[in-house]
Amino acid sequence: MALEKRGIRVAAISYDSTPTLKKFAGQYHIGYPMLSDKGSAVIKRYGILNTNIPTGHPFYGIPFPGDFLIGADGRVREKLFVPDYQSRASASEILLRDFGETNGGPAATIKADALAAKIVLSTGHAIAGQQLGVAVDISIAPGWHIYGDPLPENYVATDLVFDNDFVSAQTFEFPKAMPIEFKLLGETLAAYSGTMRANGRIMIKAGLKPGEYKLRGVLRFQECSEEVCNLPQRITFELPIKIEAMTAAAK
Repeated sequence: MALEKRGIRVAAISYDSTPTLKKFAGQYHIGYPMLSDKGSAVIKRYGILNTNIPTGHPFYGIPFPGDFLIGADGRVREKLFVPDYQSRASASEILLRDFGETNGGPAATIKADALAAKIVLSTGHAIAGQQLGVAVDISIAPGWHIYGDPLPENYVATDLVFDNDFVSAQTFEFPKAMPIEFKLLGETLAAYSGTMRANGRIMIKAGLKPGEYKLRGVLRFQECSEEVCNLPQRITFELPIKIEAMTAAAK
C-alpha cells in the first residue's frame, strides 16, 4: 500500500459494533484495522460528532467524515474534512499534498514564451463525490517573472481554475509571491521567478455516472521581464479521469 510505504498506517474508526465492522471488512477484503467506537466516545472527544443527526435517530453517533494525520508523538499533524457523508477525500490526495507523490496520475503540459507548467492530478480514477489532489509545477525562464497576489488592478495574478462541468468545488494554494522592485516602473510588485509548486484540491461532482471524462481548466498568467511585458495569457488544458461505480452497500 502506497501510504504504508511512506510510514503511514491506516485505521478507521466507526460507531458501528465490532461484529458489524468484522462482517464489512470480510465482505470487502479490508486489511487495515476497523475500530468500533462504542457510544461514539472518541468521536465526541475529537469534536466531530455529526450534530445534524438528532438523538434517538438510528444514525445518531456518526461523525462528520474526515481524516486525521497523527504523528508518532500522538499529536495531530493535519486534518481534512469534507462537506457530507457522500463526499470523501482520497489517499492519493494525501500522498500528493504531503509527499509530492502523484502515483502516475494524469498530467497536462503548458508551454509559453518564458513559462512551462505541468498540472498533475493525484489519480486517474475516482468515484463521484471524491476529493482529489492537484499539483501545478511552474518553471520560469531566467530574467522573466510572473505575478502573484496582491496586485494592482492593471496586472494579472497567476491562477488556475477548473471548469465546473464535473468539479463541484476547488481550492488552490500558491506559494507566497516575493516583492520585487521594478525600477523602470517605479513599483514593487508581488512576483514569482525560477520554479514553484502550487497545491490544490478538487471535488468531483456527486451523481456523475461511471465512465470516461475530461476535466478542463485554465491557467492564467502574465510573463514579464525588466524591459517588456507580454499580453496576459489564458491557456486551457484537459486531464482525463475515469469515474468508477460506487461499491455496493454491505449486506
